[in-house]
Amino acid sequence: MALDDATGGDIATPDGDGRCGLFLDLCGSPAPPGPLHLVNADTINTDTDPRCLGVMQASGGDVCLVYATMVDIDSGASLTATGTRPLAIAASGALTVGGTIDVSSRISGQRGPASSDTACSFAATPELDLGGAGGGAGGSFGLAGGNGGTGDTDQSQGGSDGMGAPGMAGAPASVTALRGGCRGQAGANEDATGGVGGSGGHSGGALYLYAAESIQISGVIRATGAGGNGGQVQAGGGGGGSGGLVVIESPSIVVTGAISANGGGGGEGGARVGSTPVSGQPGADGMMGTTAAAGGMGSDNRFGYGGAGGASTEAV
Repeated sequence: MALDDATGGDIATPDGDGRCGLFLDLCGSPAPPGPLHLVNADTINTDTDPRCLGVMQASGGDVCLVYATMVDIDSGASLTATGTRPLAIAASGALTVGGTIDVSSRISGQRGPASSDTACSFAATPELDLGGAGGGAGGSFGLAGGNGGTGDTDQSQGGSDGMGAPGMAGAPASVTALRGGCRGQAGANEDATGGVGGSGGHSGGALYLYAAESIQISGVIRATGAGGNGGQVQAGGGGGGSGGLVVIESPSIVVTGAISANGGGGGEGGARVGSTPVSGQPGADGMMGTTAAAGGMGSDNRFGYGGAGGASTEAV
């Protein structure tokens, strides 16, 4: 009933041409109305915010573009994004991030923009089992997620066949457009009327930063995935969500801060201790830096501990 990690997402840094952008074509966009300067906490819903201009990608869906002459996010300021469309922030001059841009998903309910892309898939579905069902796999995006754990391998919980096959991760999704990552797989139920498997964590969202002159990042950009939820009694834990996608494009890019698109940890499987049903613990949300998110872990390893989330600093 344990399950393994979700992969980290991607941090892409293509070379800009200083005018229109390469990854996302801005040439047809109206002239920016003026500067964008954030000094406090701000939020943006990419479906409804009036600052959004709709930009259709050549090989993907619609994007919310926030276009300004200059972009400054001060130290101590933050921009948290949600919604179904990816977020693009562009400047015809310079773009500076001294504070935080957050396009992450959290187990508490926050979902990054365009998170959990529906094109994602898995190689196999976890199997239900009366004595302990299989765990869900982590989401695959930049790299393959971890496979789920096998349920009740020793028949210690009284299962009929003693084994709930695990969920299997899918192949890494290719990045051809601005899009979010992949959601973790749900854990299997104990049976049709028994404990319910943990839901998979949502992936990190999608963010594009472009500036015709320069980009300086001394603050934080977070596109991490959410942890998977623990399974109910004898049900499998949910897989962690993958990290999202961060694309940074400008003729001059200087990063002295932190950018992370790490995956969430897997949820723990549920168990029965004597006659007492016990649900598994959730996995942790994706972490900043190179620290992997912890999988769900209760006081008894018979539950099947969740696997750690993926973590990487690699840029592609």
